[in-house]
Amino acid sequence: MTNKNKIFSIYENPQLYDDIMWWKKDDINFYKNIITNYKVKSVLELFCGTGRIGLPIINQKIDYYGLDKSVKFVDLFKSKINNYNNEKIKVCDATDFSFNKRFDLIIIGFNSLAHLITNNDINKCFSRVYDHMHSNSIFIIDIFMPTNELTSNLNSTKVDLMDFKDSTQNNKILKIYESNDYNSETEVNTIKWDFVNENNRLEYIYEFEMRMLFPDTLHTLLADNNLKVNKFYGKYTLSSFDEESDKQIYICTK
Repeated sequence: MTNKNKIFSIYENPQLYDDIMWWKKDDINFYKNIITNYKVKSVLELFCGTGRIGLPIINQKIDYYGLDKSVKFVDLFKSKINNYNNEKIKVCDATDFSFNKRFDLIIIGFNSLAHLITNNDINKCFSRVYDHMHSNSIFIIDIFMPTNELTSNLNSTKVDLMDFKDSTQNNKILKIYESNDYNSETEVNTIKWDFVNENNRLEYIYEFEMRMLFPDTLHTLLADNNLKVNKFYGKYTLSSFDEESDKQIYICTK
């Protein structure tokens, strides 16, 4: 039985999120190269979080805007910014936003789209993206490719996901064990993370849902919103998507 006293939301704990994501750096050069190669001057990032992708872009002297619905994530992001107009980082829902501006590049980075559970919400998001694109804009989605292990519920038992240092507890080393419960009808995966200390005691629990988005579904949703897939990659190295790919990277235009 789940101990409800230990359940928490990671979106209320932005520093813990940063601690967990310490390892994720492999997409930064991908975006830097996109910005250079496409001569991007302005960027809008949806689900900008605590600035993992946004800060390196700001450091490239790009006109960067970010939005996230977590007040605490946005506050932490803003606290990291020096010599930049942090009013361009806004608390806003990705399904309902409006800027008086069109952007050269719009990003939905590292698996963030999977937090929109229904086709209706994804359509709302894509519609807003379309309205913020000009004729030469690029829209990039980076999302994982659902695995057989997930969709067959082979990971319903706990899997050792990672170790990290919890800076909110004097860099205590914690381990995350992950379990999954996939619903094939809704294509929604319910994920549970157990945070365990070195004495194998449970510290806290994080439960969340992610939509398992397959290529045929995403291609259809993009087309329904008049967004064209110009390139479809399987890795940040820009290798084409194939049956061995663990990522789906879409480069879209109007």
